[in-house]
Amino acid sequence: MGSWTRYQFQPARPDEGTLANKRRLVVVSNRVPPLTANSDLTRDRELPVGGLVSAVRAALEQRDGLWFGWSGTTEDRIASAPPAITDLGPIRLATINFTRGEVNLFYNSFANRTLWPLLHGFPAKTSIRRDAFEAYKRVNQRYARALVSMLEDGDIVWIHDYHLFLLGNALRDLGWKGKLGFFLHTPFPPAETFSILPWAHQFLEGMFAYDLVGLQTKRYARNLSETLAREVGGGIVGDQYMVNQLSTRIKAYPIGTDPEGFAEMSMRASKTSAGQLLERIPNDIVLGVDRLDYTKGITYRLRAFEHLLEQFPSLRGKVSMIQISAPSRSRVPEYLQEREQVDRLVGSINGRFSETGWAPIHYFYRSFAQEGLVAFYRTARVCLVTPLRDGMNLVAKEFVASQGDDPGILVLSKFCGAVEGMSEAVIVNPYDIEGTANAINRALRMRKSERRQRWESLIEGVRRDTAQTWSDSFLSDLAS
Repeated sequence: MGSWTRYQFQPARPDEGTLANKRRLVVVSNRVPPLTANSDLTRDRELPVGGLVSAVRAALEQRDGLWFGWSGTTEDRIASAPPAITDLGPIRLATINFTRGEVNLFYNSFANRTLWPLLHGFPAKTSIRRDAFEAYKRVNQRYARALVSMLEDGDIVWIHDYHLFLLGNALRDLGWKGKLGFFLHTPFPPAETFSILPWAHQFLEGMFAYDLVGLQTKRYARNLSETLAREVGGGIVGDQYMVNQLSTRIKAYPIGTDPEGFAEMSMRASKTSAGQLLERIPNDIVLGVDRLDYTKGITYRLRAFEHLLEQFPSLRGKVSMIQISAPSRSRVPEYLQEREQVDRLVGSINGRFSETGWAPIHYFYRSFAQEGLVAFYRTARVCLVTPLRDGMNLVAKEFVASQGDDPGILVLSKFCGAVEGMSEAVIVNPYDIEGTANAINRALRMRKSERRQRWESLIEGVRRDTAQTWSDSFLSDLAS
C-alpha cells in the first residue's frame, strides 16, 4: 500500500445518481488506512503515496461505505473476536489482526517474495514455497469468514490487489451471490511468466468468481486473457471471457490522481519545509520519487545520472539529482539488498564527482508529506519515472499535475503502465543507461516552448483520467 502521507482532497461530487451510488460499497484490501476515531476524512488525512486511498475515498463517502482489511497489528494467535469497527463520518472501517506466522508466510513470503516479483516479471527473484501458499489460502479464507457476516443484500464488494486473488472464491464458497469486483494494481505478466507459479491454474480459475476484473492497462488485460486461454481454456465472447459455464469481464481502468488538489498544493509548495530545503539547492534538479523497491529501477537511474556527468562534464556543478526513496518492506531480504546497493552507488557517485559547494546527488531515505513532494515536483526541471516494471505509477501524473507556467519534463519508462496515456513524455528504456542519460540531457536543454507543449498534452490526459473517474467507471460497470 505504500507509505502514508498527508493529502488534501476536493469534496466528493454529490450529484451522481447511478445504480452503484444507491448501493453500499464494501472495499476490501490487505491494509486499511491507519486512522483513528479522531481522524477527519473530509480534510487533511493520512494517505499512501500508492494512491489506493485517494482513489476509493470519494466512492466510499458517497455510498456510506465499509472498508475491510488488516489493521497492521500482530498477535500470537488468531483471535476469535469479530472485526474491530471504527466509524469515520460516512465511512466505516472494519479490521482484523494477523498472527506473526501469517505476517511471515502470507505477507512477507508469498505476497512479497512470490506474487510481487512474478507479477512484475522478475522470475529469478520469485520464491516458491508451498507452506507460504497454504498460508495465503488460509488468510484469504479468514478474510472471507470475517467479512461475509457483515455483508448485506445489495452490497457491491470491490476487492483490491494481489494479496487477495482468492478472496472472491472464498466468499462464493460461503454463499455470497452479490456483485463482486476485483482490481489488480500491479502489472499482469505474459502467460509464460505467470505459468511459473505452480498454482497458476487455481489463481486463474479464481478470476471467474468475480463479475468484473480490472487492470491498469490494455496490455495487462490482454496478458490476463491470453494466460487464461493458455492455462484454463475458453475465450472472449462479446465483452465476457467465457470457459464452460463460467464467465467474467476483463477490462482496463487506468487509475488517476486528483489534479485539482495537486494544483492547489503546488501554489503553497514554497512555504513547506521541503520548499525551504530546495532553496539551498540552486542547481537544476533531476528528481526521482519512489518506494525503495527493486522494480523501480533506482540503481539503473543512478547509473544513468553518473553517465550523464561523465559524458556531459559541462553539467557538473549545474545539475543535482534528488532521489527520494520511501522505506518499504524492510524485513524482506531483497529490499535490504536493494537499499545497500543504492547506498553504495550514491556514495560512489558523490565521492567521484563532488566539488566544493556542489553535491551531485541528494539522497533521502524517508517519506515526505504530500505537500512536501509537491514542492519537489514543482521545482524539478526533470522528473525520472523509470521503473523496470510498474502497474501505473502515479508519480508521473502527480508531477504533471503540480507544474506551473514553466513546466518540467517527465522522463518515463516504456515499461511503466502510465506510458499508455502519456506519450508526450520523453520515453526511455531504463535498462539502456546511455540512452537514459542522453534523454536526461535532452530534457535539461529543452526549450520552454517545447516543454510547455508537452505539458499541455499531458495535463489534458491527467485531468481526464482522475481517481474519481477511475472509481466511477469501474463501479458503474460492476453495477450494470
